[in-house]
Amino acid sequence: MFVDAQNLFSDAQAVTAAAGSTNTLDLGAVRDIGTGTPLFLVIVVDVAMTDSGSDSTVTVAIEGDTTTTFTPDGTANVLTIPAISAAGTQFIVPLAPGLAPLQYRYIRLLYTPNGSDLTAGTFTAFLTHNIQKYTSYADGITIS
Repeated sequence: MFVDAQNLFSDAQAVTAAAGSTNTLDLGAVRDIGTGTPLFLVIVVDVAMTDSGSDSTVTVAIEGDTTTTFTPDGTANVLTIPAISAAGTQFIVPLAPGLAPLQYRYIRLLYTPNGSDLTAGTFTAFLTHNIQKYTSYADGITIS
């Protein structure tokens, strides 16, 4: 799977309170990037979340805006990550064509922890059009 630095929202970003992604993608003009080639949001748990009761989650939303102030003009929740997710867990979210936030010039992610006792957790997130989901299986052939 290729990761383009220009499509990287977060690179091992620590999340313990609500925050926008480290990087904002500037599409250069207002456009709908969700139409045409399938597009995926990939979020990787770099460091597992820790909380005292293991009941916390982190909601991830895509925000779109016409300026870099992020009021925002459009928001769509795309994923809720449970606190029990181990480091290395990958979440792949297909983005629907016409998703409102993807129609603005600037887009970013918004991480919102749900639960009051989240003390650790880092994430890497990016957009891609080719995901890595290959799984190798035994061929089922026995040679004797």
